[in-house]
Amino acid sequence: MIYNDIRSVILAGLEVLQAAGVVPQGVDLSAVVVEAPKEASHGDLATNAAMVLAKPAGKAPRVIAEALAEELRKDARIAAVEVAGPGFVNIRLQPEVLLAEAAEVMAAGREYGKAGISGGRKALVEYVSINPTGPVHVGHGRNAVFGDAIAALLEKAGFPVYREYLVNDAGNQIRVLVRSLHARYRQLFGEDVAVPADGYPGEYLVEIAEALKARDDDKWLAVTDENELFEGLRAFAVEKCLAMIQADMETLGIRFDNYFSEHAMHQTGAMDEVVAMLREKGLVYEGTLPPPKGKEVADYQPVELTLFRATAFGLPEDQAVYNREGRPTYFGQDIAYHWNKFRRGYDYLPVVIDVRQVGSAKPLGFAVEAMTGKSGVYQPVLYEMVNVMRDGVPVKLSKRAGNIVALKDVLEEIGSDAFRFSMLTVKPTTIMVFDLAKAAEKTMENPVFYVQYAHARLCAVRRMATEAGLMLPEVSAGQGAARVKPAAAAVLKQVMLYPAVVEQAARKLEPHRLAFYAQELAGAVHSWYADEKFVDADDLVATSVRLQVADAARVVLADALRVCGVSAPERM
Repeated sequence: MIYNDIRSVILAGLEVLQAAGVVPQGVDLSAVVVEAPKEASHGDLATNAAMVLAKPAGKAPRVIAEALAEELRKDARIAAVEVAGPGFVNIRLQPEVLLAEAAEVMAAGREYGKAGISGGRKALVEYVSINPTGPVHVGHGRNAVFGDAIAALLEKAGFPVYREYLVNDAGNQIRVLVRSLHARYRQLFGEDVAVPADGYPGEYLVEIAEALKARDDDKWLAVTDENELFEGLRAFAVEKCLAMIQADMETLGIRFDNYFSEHAMHQTGAMDEVVAMLREKGLVYEGTLPPPKGKEVADYQPVELTLFRATAFGLPEDQAVYNREGRPTYFGQDIAYHWNKFRRGYDYLPVVIDVRQVGSAKPLGFAVEAMTGKSGVYQPVLYEMVNVMRDGVPVKLSKRAGNIVALKDVLEEIGSDAFRFSMLTVKPTTIMVFDLAKAAEKTMENPVFYVQYAHARLCAVRRMATEAGLMLPEVSAGQGAARVKPAAAAVLKQVMLYPAVVEQAARKLEPHRLAFYAQELAGAVHSWYADEKFVDADDLVATSVRLQVADAARVVLADALRVCGVSAPERM
């Protein structure tokens, strides 16, 4: 991969500068990146090396940039090196290098762009993990798409990856679910009872209640003790709700390696273990918390709680590990769960969470670091809500699912591909306005159609050559470079950047970068497609070169779509 080769040349050049005293020995080079220039006219690749090393070197960036440029000019694959602005180094490659990359792509196949950045770490990616209390809504679908793409991206980057769904089957919301189910169950026997005000009003609970009645008849009618109901109906209610969630995930093309039961975890004494461990480190104690900020609580009565000493890490407030009833808080459960992940051998733990949970992310990160003795183990990925529209008008909520826009309904309307790719076209921390009508369009204005159509066009090019029955000659990069027109070269430059995009997206846990990249590559393909006659019986050398470019772009585009969880159709 030319990206890796040029990066190695840059790092070797920096070693020369270190030996010459231009850059200090032992300086951290991890922030040095190789990427596309800001403007395509500036070259094929660029590096920020001089910018990030200027401060530790105590020199102006241009001084380092000029010295590095001199080293890079010694490589025969590099046609020109230019220093721009305050110290960016722009690199132009020899034309044959670009065409040679097409052969590299075809030799590697789906392995092209695979990075090796795991450092021996094993990743457990946790995503979705909504309370098993009802159907999945569109916002949770966004979580699912980003989590699944992160898992695929990390695999592409060389990590062993385990996909896990945390089943919160032990918290207060499950108690609320059981009370709601019991009300629906009693209604089936003609009793005039309402679903609790804080309960789940969706029609789906009627179906679950009917299944409970069919199984147990009137067994639970006379039971009024909440704990007895919880112990008796918890597993049944969770199983039925989880089955709905699993069905939605299957429709979205998502399969987990494990559905991890929080209730089962608590049966092992996990909470006692982590609390004792953190108490021994002086990070758990008994104390009280001040009233909630932002609102007056006239009759607030402080209660002694078991607290995690988050203030020891510079955070404004300590965190409760158990609530007033003595049950584990979400924060406390998360500490135990992440310790469990680590003990199972996973030391890189991305978790996709709602942006409204950000308050617990920092203290949890410090708690995980304290338990594991490692930094960077816990990696929260935040996502924002989704507003669903149709032609600019808000979509009505689902009565069956409750007061939500059900993911199932959306997938039935537009399909998994359109939903998944659309979710990845906006950064996860940006509130998304998702228009169903636009997502379903079969036009170039629809991002998923735009990218998939580019792939279908590339497949059509190969079919045209096959159907023409031409005996195409083998053309080396050196022989064919002169036949690569600017539009084809633009495609090859995008192809060449795929390894860089994979690595940077994996390091930052930002799979939307792949969706952006796929659109840019597709744009280059569409421009090229309109610019050339691909199969020309009168010029077999040019045809062979064009097919080399098309095949490489097809392989890379299909792989980018695969990592995004989207199909790459051969015909459209």
